[in-house]
Amino acid sequence: MKEVCDIVAERVALGEPLGDAAEHAATCPRCRRLAALPRELGATHADADPGIGFAARVTAGAQKRIVVRRRRRVAATLAAAVAATTVGVVLLTRDGSPVGETPKPHDTAAADTHKKDTPEPRIDEDVRYLVHLAKVERASHASARWHRIEKPLAPYKHLIKGTTP
Repeated sequence: MKEVCDIVAERVALGEPLGDAAEHAATCPRCRRLAALPRELGATHADADPGIGFAARVTAGAQKRIVVRRRRRVAATLAAAVAATTVGVVLLTRDGSPVGETPKPHDTAAADTHKKDTPEPRIDEDVRYLVHLAKVERASHASARWHRIEKPLAPYKHLIKGTTP
C-alpha cells in the first residue's frame, strides 16, 4: 500500500487527476486527507491586511534607503577625488627620469679640486647673488641631465673662463 500512497501523493502534488489510484484514495484515510487538501486550500480565501501604519512604515523605510544611498554616493565621490588628486600629485612631482635610473648627484670633490687648480675669474656680485638664489646644486639634478648638456658645450669653456685655447 505504501507504493500506491506515494503515487497518490505525487499526483496531488503535481495537480494531476488520481486516475486508477482514486479507489485507493477513497479507502485509505491518509490518502483521503491528502486528496482533500487542495480543495480545502482553495476554499479558504482571505485578503491579506497589511495592518495599521503600513504606508508610514514603507515611507520611512524608503527614506532610510535614500539616505544610505546618498551617503554611499558622497563617500564614493570623495574616494574618487582623493584617488585622482593622488595620481595628479604623483605625476606632477616625478623627476622625468626613466624607471630604474636615478639622477646622479654632482661630484663636488672633483669640482673643488678643479677650482683649486684654476684661478677663479671675477664674478659680478649680482650674478653671484642670482646663482645663490637659484640653488643650482640642489635643483640641477631634477631639471636636466647635465652630462648631455656639458658635452656639446666643452669647446666653449675657454670663453667662460676668459682664456684662449
